[in-house]
Amino acid sequence: MSKSITALIGNIQKFSTQDGPGIRSTVFLKGCPLRCVWCHNPEMIRPENQMMISPSRCIRCGECAAVCPEGGITISEDGVAIDFKACKACGECAKVCYTKAITYVAEEMTVGEVMSVVLQDKEFYQDSGGGVTISGGEPLAHVAFARALIDACCEEGIDVCIDTCGCGDTQQLMNLALSPNVTHVLYDLKHMDPAVHEKLTGVSNERILSNLCALAADPRTHDKIWVRMPLVKELNDDEGTIQAAVALLEELAVRKVSLLGYHEMGVSKARHAGLEFDNFEAPSHERLVEIKEQMCRAGIDAEISGVSA
Repeated sequence: MSKSITALIGNIQKFSTQDGPGIRSTVFLKGCPLRCVWCHNPEMIRPENQMMISPSRCIRCGECAAVCPEGGITISEDGVAIDFKACKACGECAKVCYTKAITYVAEEMTVGEVMSVVLQDKEFYQDSGGGVTISGGEPLAHVAFARALIDACCEEGIDVCIDTCGCGDTQQLMNLALSPNVTHVLYDLKHMDPAVHEKLTGVSNERILSNLCALAADPRTHDKIWVRMPLVKELNDDEGTIQAAVALLEELAVRKVSLLGYHEMGVSKARHAGLEFDNFEAPSHERLVEIKEQMCRAGIDAEISGVSA
């Protein structure tokens, strides 16, 4: 596939240790079919670009307000603010803001441009057993780009993890997962009940569970599955939900699970992108340990990790 294929990239996080084995560069693609109420990257949900503010960087020069064609920018003692309902994301404000108090959420990049960044740390991938993780947003919302990036990494001998919510076309998911340099599919399992899943994420989990079963049924992809469970107090950490998850994972013989406690990172980012997200609580450490031990008794290699999606 051509390295000239483009996608909106929110960030390339270097030296990541939470998104697969070893030291990794995580490529965040913009756009996701889910809208999880606890999302810690809420600015990455919408497929189109948008503006984001960092009021603490504002020096109150007023240049952005002067060029805004919608008259939607105000400056106060607290820094810059945008009327996001009026904002057309034209980017004129970002052009004159040299402190980057106003920026686009994402940048359109080619596969070749992404590779020029990730190749800077190739030696760290090789020494640590790491590589590149394609995340988001959602990789299945950018299949052509993900395919081209995987192939480009393969040419360079770089392993890849796919970080997916599982809500996408089954064959496209399988095609990506079957790539010889894709070592893991980091697969989100958010809730077992379809109705509750829809309430919490905006979509049912039927396709998500079906796709997980498809990965587990194929011996070429089964051992690549690495389930990640974001856990939020009183939303999906109850005993019934955990028992149902354990039963499914036992049935599919999935052995690798990371338990990801909720954190508040997304709340301020949502506010700075003109979005509204509520704050929640993580389960207690004791509850996370209980869940881990429950899974370990079922023969599942469970770990408590530090980042939820």
